[in-house]
Order: sequence, then C-alpha cells, then structure tokens
Amino acid sequence: MEYQPIRPPQLVSFRDMDIKQAREYFSWFISQIPIRVTELTKYVQSALEYEKWEADFTPESLDLLGKWFCEHVKTRQRSSEDIETIYANSPEWFRNIQIPDNDLSQVTVSISFDVGVYLSQVITTNVKGVRWEIVSKPKKDINIHQPVLSNGGYLVFNPVGIVITYAYGIVQGTKGPNRLRELYEFWARTLEGEP
Repeated sequence: MEYQPIRPPQLVSFRDMDIKQAREYFSWFISQIPIRVTELTKYVQSALEYEKWEADFTPESLDLLGKWFCEHVKTRQRSSEDIETIYANSPEWFRNIQIPDNDLSQVTVSISFDVGVYLSQVITTNVKGVRWEIVSKPKKDINIHQPVLSNGGYLVFNPVGIVITYAYGIVQGTKGPNRLRELYEFWARTLEGEP
C-alpha cells in the first residue's frame, strides 16, 4: 500500500502566522483527523505483522502502534542549505551548536503527524473534558498558533509535536516502542488531574 503523506494548506511557520492563519490551519487540522486516522490504519495494516491492528482508540492499541512506529522512522541527509536555514532562524547563542547531519525524512514527519493525531484521539476518547484549542499567547510559547489538547487549565499537550520529538528519540536510540503508551499514560493522568 502506498502511503499518502499530509499536505498542509500553508508553509508559513507557526511563529510567523497571524491569528487568522492560525485559525485557518486549526480548521484544516480538525478536518484532517478522521482522514489521517484512516490513512494511518491502512498503512499500519499493510505491514505483515500488523494486519490485525485496530484503530479502536484504546490505550492498549498504542502498544502495537509504538512497535510499528519504531520500525518506520527514517532519516534523510541534511544539505548545507538546510543547516544554514536552521542557523539563520535561530538565536545567536544557538549558532555555536553542532547540528546533526541527519534529519527525519518527510514521510517520517507525516507518519509522526498521523501517530500524534491518533494519540490525541485515544486521549480525547478516554479522558473527560479534554478539547482542542489554539495557543494564541504568549508569542514566545513553544506551541504558539498550534492545535493543542487542553482541559481548560494552564497545561496544554501538543500530541503532534511530542510524537515528532519521540521520533527523534527513536533515531538517537533513546526511546523505544513502549514510549507511545508511556506518553498516553503520563498525559492522561496529567490532563485528568490539572483543571
């Protein structure tokens, strides 16, 4: 089965978006949730060992999905242009840091998006009072203009961002297949307990 990667409606960085663009992205994001869960399900089930996996939004479904995800994280070689762009968009102090030669492949970023969306659905199915919202301030917030899960308190959870970070952990060998379920357990407890 050929995987169909996500196609975001705009390429502006979240930090550079205005609130109108953030709302448009948010609407697009919410509309993509069922589509991306379906795409992920078909892609996971196309692998021999995973044909019986079900996107049933149970915490247990994350166990096998985490194993599958670890097997599908791939990297690509960064070009010198990529590295220059990272330095150009970074604060002065960051320019002394060595940037790794490899980055996540575009397909891996898309799969991470889908796994993050699925993780969000497991949380919203199993934790009462959690809803999607946009972070609109402060401007320096790491999640600015991004869709996040919230229970109405100060703490928000960005499942797509967290799963992309998890993918980097897989590449570095610091995170394994159990991490997806651990993320659910931690954030479910946190969102249940922090109104």
